[in-house]
Amino acid sequence: MTAGADATKQREAMAVRLKEAREYLGLSQDDVAITLGISRPAVTNIESGNRKVEAVELDRLAKLYGRPVNYFLSGETKEVSEKVAFYARTFRDLSEKDLDEVARFAEFLRASGTGKKATTRKPK
Repeated sequence: MTAGADATKQREAMAVRLKEAREYLGLSQDDVAITLGISRPAVTNIESGNRKVEAVELDRLAKLYGRPVNYFLSGETKEVSEKVAFYARTFRDLSEKDLDEVARFAEFLRASGTGKKATTRKPK
């Protein structure tokens, strides 16, 4: 495989990861375009692998999606960032009272030692 083919394959894989991250967070292409200051068709072209992503754009996308830049470049992920994204989505629409209740429950689990057993469980 040539260097050009490798670059194309990497760009296509990155495009898939970018689209999946956006959809995972429930963002529209318009949301991303406005945040980055580019057109929606540019986002479409990035996500289809037809447009290269500038380094500055990739950095902004990574921050917007709450993932490290390296995840989009190589697919490398860390379980902690996955859990943080899961909890952010889960807690996003909770009231302040509900968030306080969740925090109290987490403290209860931590104090009772039962929270330690949940370390092997992954978010859905």
